[in-house]
Amino acid sequence: MSLILSGYIFNGPTSLVDYKQTDVDGLFAIFYLKYPDKKVADYGVLYIGDTKEIEETPGFPKEHKKYSCWSEKGGGEENLYIGFCPTPGLMPKKKELIKRHLIYKYNPMCNK
Repeated sequence: MSLILSGYIFNGPTSLVDYKQTDVDGLFAIFYLKYPDKKVADYGVLYIGDTKEIEETPGFPKEHKKYSCWSEKGGGEENLYIGFCPTPGLMPKKKELIKRHLIYKYNPMCNK
């Protein structure tokens, strides 16, 4: 399964509890299920970042500076999911523009 944000495909999402280190170059998003009790895959966006943040954060995800926000706003760590949008070969400025566009459009609670 994949999620599409403004035309950009985010692979996954997979449970953040089961997250294993990846070497994807691109963007990542933290999602949560809006209605976890209903078994409906309706995801909300909590955070959008560059995968370089993952590389630079030993102990990711729990050591990420926004983890407490993700957990609080997402309803607990068991309701958090991560998806990746690979951008191999994309210039850093272009990747930053895409990230800013997605943050502007989806207004994730933990990017503030």
